[in-house]
Amino acid sequence: MNVSKIFRLGLLSGVAGAALAAAPTSAQTSGSAGTSPAAAGAQSDDPVMDDVVVTAQFRKQNVQDTPLAITAIDASVLAARGQSSVIDIAAQAPNVTLRPATATFGPSIQAFIRGVGQYDSSYAFEPGVGLYVDDVYYPSLTGSIVDLVDLDRVEILRGPQGTLSGQNSIGGSIKIYSKKPDGEGGGFVQATYGRFNRVEARGALDVALVPDKLFARITATGVSRDGYVTRYDYACTHPGTTVPSFQTANADCKLGTQGGKSYAAVRGALRWVASDRLEVNLIGDYTNDTSEAAPSTLLFVGNQAGVPGVPNATSAYQIGGVALGNATGSPFITYSPYGNFAQDSFTSSPYVNYATYVNPAPRDGTAAYTVGDRNAISGWGISGQVDFELTDTLSLKSITAYRSYVTRYVFDEGSPVDTALIDNYDRLKQVSQELRLTGKIADTVNFTIGGFFFRYDAVTRQRVDIPSLQFIEDDKIRETTKAAFANVDWEIATGLNLVGGIRYTTANKTVTYGRRGTPGSIFGGLPDPRVRSLDGVVGRHESDNWDFRGALQYRWSPEIMTYAQVSTGFKIGGVNPRAFFPQQALPFGPEKLTAYELGVKTDLFDRHVRLNLSGFYNKYRDILVVVSSCPLTGAPAAPCALPVNAGEATVQGIEAETTLRLAPGLTADASVAYLDFDYTSLSAAAIASGVTLSMRGPFTPKWQYSGGLQYDADLGSAGHLIPRLDLAHVDAFYQQASNAALNRVPGRTLLNAHLTWLTQSKDWSVTLEVSNLTNKLYYNSVFDNRGSNSTVTGYPGAPREWAVTVKRSF
Repeated sequence: MNVSKIFRLGLLSGVAGAALAAAPTSAQTSGSAGTSPAAAGAQSDDPVMDDVVVTAQFRKQNVQDTPLAITAIDASVLAARGQSSVIDIAAQAPNVTLRPATATFGPSIQAFIRGVGQYDSSYAFEPGVGLYVDDVYYPSLTGSIVDLVDLDRVEILRGPQGTLSGQNSIGGSIKIYSKKPDGEGGGFVQATYGRFNRVEARGALDVALVPDKLFARITATGVSRDGYVTRYDYACTHPGTTVPSFQTANADCKLGTQGGKSYAAVRGALRWVASDRLEVNLIGDYTNDTSEAAPSTLLFVGNQAGVPGVPNATSAYQIGGVALGNATGSPFITYSPYGNFAQDSFTSSPYVNYATYVNPAPRDGTAAYTVGDRNAISGWGISGQVDFELTDTLSLKSITAYRSYVTRYVFDEGSPVDTALIDNYDRLKQVSQELRLTGKIADTVNFTIGGFFFRYDAVTRQRVDIPSLQFIEDDKIRETTKAAFANVDWEIATGLNLVGGIRYTTANKTVTYGRRGTPGSIFGGLPDPRVRSLDGVVGRHESDNWDFRGALQYRWSPEIMTYAQVSTGFKIGGVNPRAFFPQQALPFGPEKLTAYELGVKTDLFDRHVRLNLSGFYNKYRDILVVVSSCPLTGAPAAPCALPVNAGEATVQGIEAETTLRLAPGLTADASVAYLDFDYTSLSAAAIASGVTLSMRGPFTPKWQYSGGLQYDADLGSAGHLIPRLDLAHVDAFYQQASNAALNRVPGRTLLNAHLTWLTQSKDWSVTLEVSNLTNKLYYNSVFDNRGSNSTVTGYPGAPREWAVTVKRSF
């Protein structure tokens, strides 16, 4: 057994051992445990662990009484860790992988829980991990990077939520709840300044419009930050080259940056308490994000083995007589984690590229064009929730929502050659309605029955310019989902509960292909004759499925609860959204999963220590992967981005979360997770694309662990000084189902530090934070595009950053 494995197994046993062998004198909640007194600014005098209330089973419950694997995080814990984006919360959640998408997938996240999820942001795919904000479902990975401001809590439910969530979430779900207006006049204002000219302002105000009846809360945020990847003009940095210059003015050879942020958002909430039995909540939000393109650097140039028709770069891709490169290296690669491929004579920095966003000589013979450096999204939404207590034991909840957004983003492989310059315009409009009837019978049975309706209409447009094809994609996608569900929790005897759930879902999708030519406007001209026959073709898919859940839980004592459950989930199929040729306009089927789980939740030593453990065994069927090689009759094998149902797999793992207080004012939290992914069978299409039984699924790191340590030093009249350290580790994983060294995302261990001073009255605070304290070079993800343009690009994470935040609470 190697040293790394010994360390990881030791950490897992240590998490349990710390809880079962130590007896600290006071307590805090965090991570899976809720409110953190130290994070709120002052150590509680009460050493007892706080209760954490969640609504995962449609009613308010203590998280320790819920037979599910849940990580619940409240606003004070998010603030203590400096977590301001939904992506950040994965650091402490076991077997949860959330990464910002590479530039080719736009302003979206790549989300996986327990090895199940989706990385492709196309509307044609179900996310796999459902995202809900105030119980409203977000159907696409695009636009899912939610700013965590003015929240009540975040709940991360691991495992299929087919019977519990408003839309099928086969891997799990992430539920974000904002603070409700209470009319008490509270709020806050905070300002941040940091590295890369980071300037942020956030604030919230709560008012009573009609005492005891009508309350309002408004929240606003604005963020501006320069990018940390610099785009240089190759001709300027390499005097004497024959590559033309794209610099329009003297700017020290700099064309711009990538990764810069610029957005503003506002949310308004109105709460009407009409009576003791009727409450109405209205929420509206608007976001305008004009951020730069996602960071992207060139890491490799060369053909994907076995894919005919795509040259091994060489002189086929060149500008000014300078070739892009080949499998031995490229003059435009400044750094690569995959080997000695960097041949740039100007710099070896991993935060540099030569992207121009200009195509000086399109391969279809049309005029040169330039696209904007952007990763932008503008959208708004409104939702209404009505809670009506029909009787003392029966209540009705209605959740109605409408959302709309438009996004523009661009992909450039990072060189002036521009083998792939893709400009994207996407638009989505959605409407949803959910009804829940919740009741109680004889104090022993809690039940919920309900229905759900959801529809979206989307348009996706791209100007595609890759070496082998040039055209305008103009597709229209519609999805409609209808579902009915029921959940029952029966207390058979004192401490013994039987939980059952069932859900029926029917859904249909249509994809109407549009293929236009590139001359003139976006609707003008004629496309490449090989794709012309796709124009106007309509692809259809229908799915229906029964999901179920059964759980048995037993509370052995006030300190210990155990549970066992089996549950199912499925992900709707569809039609290939990225067909390059008519032969690729193929449907794909739904994914299905059956999960078996055992868990124990404990509050030990007079509730000084909280320890939650879970183990799971999943049978994953008809796994959907996107292959980059399509050996179909009558069409080239590449370019290709074909979704196929790859086969079956067994996914199993263990998870542990703990919170404890080591001494008065000193608190700690930790988590560790192990994930094993084994294919048991593969389809012919998957095998033909290079997937083998020995490979792992995408975004499935074997080990993850985290730890946090925080101390609240009470300085009396001088206030409180609160230092905190957070460490998070994720093993390496593969970005594609066809595992290869060039789509392996290296593992990482990151350390963040925070130091907060809080006044004795708790109304003023100053926080100094340093993220990536050790200045670790790491990659959020990579994009292996060798099957289309012979390149591999990476999304480097931010280097060490610092920031200072001043906050006034009232």
